[in-house]
Amino acid sequence: MRDLSTNDIARLRKAMASVGTDAFFQAFRNLLRARMPFGTFLLMRFDPAKPPVLLDSWFRIRELPAQALREYVDTTYPFDPFFQYRDLPPEGGFYRINEIAPDRFFSSEYYLQYYRATGLCDEVGLLAPLPSGAVAHLSISRFEKAGPFKRREIRCLRHHAPLLLELLKQHCAAGALPEVTAPHSGLPSLPDAIRAHARETRDRPLTQREGQIAALVLQGHSNGSAALSLGIARETCKVHRRNLYRKLAISSQRELFGLLKHLL
Repeated sequence: MRDLSTNDIARLRKAMASVGTDAFFQAFRNLLRARMPFGTFLLMRFDPAKPPVLLDSWFRIRELPAQALREYVDTTYPFDPFFQYRDLPPEGGFYRINEIAPDRFFSSEYYLQYYRATGLCDEVGLLAPLPSGAVAHLSISRFEKAGPFKRREIRCLRHHAPLLLELLKQHCAAGALPEVTAPHSGLPSLPDAIRAHARETRDRPLTQREGQIAALVLQGHSNGSAALSLGIARETCKVHRRNLYRKLAISSQRELFGLLKHLL
């Protein structure tokens, strides 16, 4: 699947010719869809300390719940491994969700209650850093009835990722992405929102570190993974987590999610 056919080259030329125009999104989708089936094809921009901006989208209407994209942009994006990914090289990269998700993501309450409710079973993405400091994200997903991406499809995407990333960057550099005008740009971070809720409902408010750990646990991090993210010892993380649970009068990640899911 690595070799480009005559038709592939024709589709590639069409995508290249449409860079910076409204026709690019469909041309880019047609280029990839000729090689593999998928259920969603979404173009987003991640700006520092702001909610994601959905720039364009295609999905199977009968398969994706109508509210799923709205919920993502408005509330659930802090739990998206692609939104949270920070180790991006300057040239960008191609990733499968299981390669960048926290170690307990697939057993997290967010994944079980929200992600799986969309009917999706697999997701890959292109992440392209932009000169502004934002990141362009192209998300491609498969629904459960189609099954996960095949190894040969992943190999094909990974092989051609440098070309695809360059196309995405050129499209963005051509002024195709509008300035952010999102009304929610002043929203607090997830740790701050958790601490604010605890402050309003508990006599013993959470410390900054406890708020950070609560957010990481909800995102699917184990104690070891959370400790690594925060640059602290695993045992220190465990102490903070015990204190967090004691203050909130809970004893599990499920209870933590149940207590805070209204923040989503």
